Amino acid sequence: MKKHIQLFIISMLLSPFVSAQVKDFVIEPPIKNNLYIYKTFGVFGGKEYSANAAYLVTKKGVVLFDVPWEKAQYQSLMDTIRKRHSQPVIAVFATHSHDDRAGDLSFYNEKGIKTYATVKTNELLKKKGKATSTQIIKTGKPYRIGGEEFTVDFLGEGHTVDNVVVWFPKYKVLDGGCLVKSRTATDLGYTGEANVAQWPQTMEKLKSKYSQATLIIPGHDEWKGGGHVEHTLELLNKK
Repeated sequence: MKKHIQLFIISMLLSPFVSAQVKDFVIEPPIKNNLYIYKTFGVFGGKEYSANAAYLVTKKGVVLFDVPWEKAQYQSLMDTIRKRHSQPVIAVFATHSHDDRAGDLSFYNEKGIKTYATVKTNELLKKKGKATSTQIIKTGKPYRIGGEEFTVDFLGEGHTVDNVVVWFPKYKVLDGGCLVKSRTATDLGYTGEANVAQWPQTMEKLKSKYSQATLIIPGHDEWKGGGHVEHTLELLNKK
């Protein structure tokens, strides 16, 4: 009986640490052919949020767009991708400098995996004392890798001064990153590094330039369906 009581006390003491752990990543069914969304989770302001990121399977390997929110999941995501697709991760593109996007690029740099970020993103990472990318993103230039194609585009400031989007022309899918809020979002989220004044103009440019997109992926929360861009503008108009 005494042993049971001791075990109960230990489990009660450990429970806050268990509950504090975020959920493991989730790889969604393919959006189109070789394009996938994976979700990771992190805690902000005492609440758990999901982050949407993408990866593209090519004949030369897998290209990762943004990294898991938790560094502890970097290796396990790569292992899962290799097992699922029989291809290693060969490149990582960061859409801005925050932890749920660029994270800690030194992990990939040390493994010889090419990492990509814009000059502005690297400037911000350097200011924070974090690792920068080994390659510089050439915005507006098509990248063609192993039979697949994508373009990283800077449309203007918004969620951050360095936020970029990724266009997959073959699939007519735009990865909007944190520039785009989900239609289920109740607010703009973290705006400590945002340019709220310019954000609406950037969104209008996105609407115009990528009007042919059949899916625009927001950075957080529910990504399926449409209305994400319109809802982002609604939230901005309330500011």
